[in-house]
Amino acid sequence: MLAILSSASHTNGGFPFFKIIVFIYFIPVIIALFRSHIIGFKFFTVLIINLFFGWTVYGWWLAFAKAFSSRNTIYLKTNSRSIVSSDKYDQLDKLNKLRSSGVINEEEFEAEKNKILNH
Repeated sequence: MLAILSSASHTNGGFPFFKIIVFIYFIPVIIALFRSHIIGFKFFTVLIINLFFGWTVYGWWLAFAKAFSSRNTIYLKTNSRSIVSSDKYDQLDKLNKLRSSGVINEEEFEAEKNKILNH
């Protein structure tokens, strides 16, 4: 593709307008190429979308967005027990509010409380 842009096809200087259009058309592919450290699935996805659907405005923007998308996932290391225990306390608090407002009676409260604590 870059060879097309750099080569002079005719003695009168080629078709500069055509070269500019081709360059603009393949901007998402160029961005994906420079953003991907290893040419992989993302690059080929952008290439296929741009090649076949880039002539539509939606397809070009889709390829452009895919070129800038990131597959980096941030994993947060948390202690799952503390999350579960705080969740239990939240559930018990909500259950107590239901009991105090009269939505559930004492027997229902005790049954649900045992479910939460034993689960």
